[in-house]
Amino acid sequence: MADTNPWFRAYPPEIRNHTEFDQNVGPKRMPPRNSRPIAYFMLIFTMDLMKKFVLETNRYARNFLTRNQHNISNKSKVHDWNKKGKLTLTKFKAFVAVILNMGLIKKATISEYWNRKHSSQSTPWFRKVFTRNRFQLLLKFLHLVDNRKIAPRNSPSYDPTAKFKPIVDHFNLKSKTHYSRLKTFPLMNP
Repeated sequence: MADTNPWFRAYPPEIRNHTEFDQNVGPKRMPPRNSRPIAYFMLIFTMDLMKKFVLETNRYARNFLTRNQHNISNKSKVHDWNKKGKLTLTKFKAFVAVILNMGLIKKATISEYWNRKHSSQSTPWFRKVFTRNRFQLLLKFLHLVDNRKIAPRNSPSYDPTAKFKPIVDHFNLKSKTHYSRLKTFPLMNP
C-alpha cells in the first residue's frame, strides 16, 4: 500500500528506560515551611557574598581616593566617603534593601526617590535609610573583585567578564545547592 502522507513518515514511539532520571526535581535544602522571605533570599545572597561586596567596595573606594586625590575637586561629593565612614555589613544590607525597593517603586531617576518637591510623590523611606549622595557613592564604588587581580584590557589574558564572573559563579553554585533539575543529555535537546 502506498504512503498516503508524502510529507513525513511516522515512526512508532521509542521506549526508553529513564532510570537515570529517578531523582527528585525541585527545591532542596530549604528553610522550614513558615520561614520569612528573607530566609529564602539568604540562601542565594549569602553572608559570605555580602562580606565580599563590603570588603571589595571599601578597597575600591580607598584605592580610588588615594589614586585620584590630586584630581578630585575640593567640592566633590566623593570626599563624603571618608566623612561618612567605610561601608559596613549593616549598611550594605540597607543598600540591597534600597535597590530591591527601587524595583518595587518605579521612579524616573535615582534622585526622584529622595525628591521632596511633590509631597504626593514623596518616598520618605529612602531618605531615612541613606542620603541620596551616600547612595550614589555606594553605587559608584560598588565592587566585588580586587582590580589589582584582573588582567588589563590589552593583556592576552584579559577577561571582559572578570568583574561580574564571581557573582555569576556564586549564583550558579547556590542554584545547584538549592535546586535539583532534571538531568539532560545532548540528544534530548532540539
